[in-house]
Amino acid sequence: MTRRTVFYFSLLLLTLLASCGESNDYQANQRREAEDMVFAAYKAKDYPRIISLVDSFKAIGNFSEGKACYWLGYSYDRMMQKRMAELYWRTGIAAVENSTEDEDVRVYAGISNRLTGLLSTWGEYEAALKVAVSAVERLRSLKCDTTSEYTNMLIYIGCCQARFGLNENQINEKMEEGYRAHLNYIEKHPYAVFYRDAIVGVINICYTLLDIGDYEQAIPWLDRFGKLIDGYLEQEDAQTDYADKQRARYHIYRARALEGLGRKKEAAQAYAEFRKTDFFQTAEGKILASDYLQLAGLWQEAADNFTSMETLMKEYGVDYSLENLQKMLLKKYEVNKKAGRIDTAQAVSVKIVEHLDSAITLARLAEVREGTAVHQKELEMSQENERYMHQQQVERLAVLTALIVLLLGYNIVRHRMQLRLKKAHNDLKTAYDQLEKTTTIKERMESELRIASDIQRSMIPHVFPDKDRLDMYASMTPAKEVGGDLYNYLLKDDKLYFCIGDVSGKGVPASLFMTTATRGFRTLASMGKSPAEIATRMNIELSENNETGMFVTMFICMFDTKLGRMEYCNAGHNPPVISNADGTFSFLDVKETNAPIGLWPELEFKGEEIDFFHDRLMLLYTDGLNEAENQQQEQYGEDRIIKMITAHYNNNSHDIVEALKADTNLFRDGAEQNDDLTILAFRYT
Repeated sequence: MTRRTVFYFSLLLLTLLASCGESNDYQANQRREAEDMVFAAYKAKDYPRIISLVDSFKAIGNFSEGKACYWLGYSYDRMMQKRMAELYWRTGIAAVENSTEDEDVRVYAGISNRLTGLLSTWGEYEAALKVAVSAVERLRSLKCDTTSEYTNMLIYIGCCQARFGLNENQINEKMEEGYRAHLNYIEKHPYAVFYRDAIVGVINICYTLLDIGDYEQAIPWLDRFGKLIDGYLEQEDAQTDYADKQRARYHIYRARALEGLGRKKEAAQAYAEFRKTDFFQTAEGKILASDYLQLAGLWQEAADNFTSMETLMKEYGVDYSLENLQKMLLKKYEVNKKAGRIDTAQAVSVKIVEHLDSAITLARLAEVREGTAVHQKELEMSQENERYMHQQQVERLAVLTALIVLLLGYNIVRHRMQLRLKKAHNDLKTAYDQLEKTTTIKERMESELRIASDIQRSMIPHVFPDKDRLDMYASMTPAKEVGGDLYNYLLKDDKLYFCIGDVSGKGVPASLFMTTATRGFRTLASMGKSPAEIATRMNIELSENNETGMFVTMFICMFDTKLGRMEYCNAGHNPPVISNADGTFSFLDVKETNAPIGLWPELEFKGEEIDFFHDRLMLLYTDGLNEAENQQQEQYGEDRIIKMITAHYNNNSHDIVEALKADTNLFRDGAEQNDDLTILAFRYT
């Protein structure tokens, strides 16, 4: 082996080892960008685009099998392709049901909840029970029983069991457990959105009990329904039209239950209250009253209400499918017949006959098309799985072969490296000198910027503390190739140090200053210094020989996991957002703002503390978030930050940060990013 061969072989080995960390960072960024694109399509309700994006991202490895199946099932469900949705969701459950990774568990909960709802809607209660019971048991064993998906499945279980007339005590226990979980959410976060979640859950319970004729059991649940509506109306963000619709549903459900119990006078009073609502005047409201009117034998009024059926069908774009012929036209026929309106009943029967053949034909065609699509997709998935297994085997063999070759080469050249290191250095210097002569200034600048960007990415952590009850995630997106933002953390025994910062200026100088500040923070944190001491010592170091006048604003924290106490020092940075005891959010009232670090060496920085930081969320960010601008040069603003955190409070720190990033991109609406964007979320439960 020649000396030149040895040199290039060694250079190849070092390059392969160095590229591992860089590749991981690149892949993480690609996955985040893929999630942002799917989220944007979801908000736009563009379901074919979601399918196209997810198929592409899965093929290149940006989406896992479970996450891809969640979004594909969701899209087909929204497009009313039930069998395709069920196929993907069952495939997704099989892909993640044995994993304990946080993301896989979240995907598992989401798919199980969606599949349970789909099966319940189509009346497949036994299949829905199998999915929900298995999911609830697994989530409980993983201590993931505080999510909305878990709560919804408890209520689904109770409703499905009620359909089969199973043990009444077990049914009530499931319904009560789900209801209490909703009340716990409301107690911690008394906002309209959580009241609406609880209202939907109780509506499902009331509707199920009425549908199976258990009127006595429905009465106490209806009382709870009414109290939830009252609580909803007390919230500042309550919507009066939504409250009116739910109040109308409460009264008509109550009239139906009381009529079923033979309490006709009370039922009539409840129906009179229903008629006072604005919702009663709508076509949907008229049709909603029909179940009570038929139960009470008020056929004339029921027939009058069914005159609005065509209006309702046009309003919701409903066609004359077999299901709608059964649920709507047959009911209209029966009501008019019993009301003695023979001409109208005959007219309805003619319309049923006119549409019956086409409805049957369309139903068969739809079933054949969907069945063919499902079969084709099953074949594709089977073939894809075979190709994947084959590719995995090829890749394993290739990696094993490459490792063997590299190890053999390394053993051959290792004993010669010391003697030839100087020669390799001289060869490299000669090659670099030649590169300087032949490379343009622009190419050199681009190369240096790429190197600086790689260095900067390597300075910030991409893996976060894996410790019970701690939930942390952060993200940095430079405006240019390199930036001046920073974040970092250090876990030392029972103390977690973390910080966020923004260096004055941009580009390479800011990046170098950021690197120095980051190393200073980690060094002082490892010595067990307080946040104020860290800021003071860093200020002394960064102020010396600072001829350019650069500085960095920082927010430095130290959280004691044993005592639950948070110490912090704000060095001229934006105050973080923090959750309050009443479930609201506000900006932390920082009394000691201090000056930025690096201006004057004689400064003595002061710190503060929060005595008890249990069950709270803190969001740190740089001004690239609140000062992000759209095409009209309007700023994102602090109010929008509070609104987004409130909406995503129940999510984990990763999802909160990614939701803020995605919303910032939507807000900019194509405008160029005007500053580095860094966000860090921390929660201790």
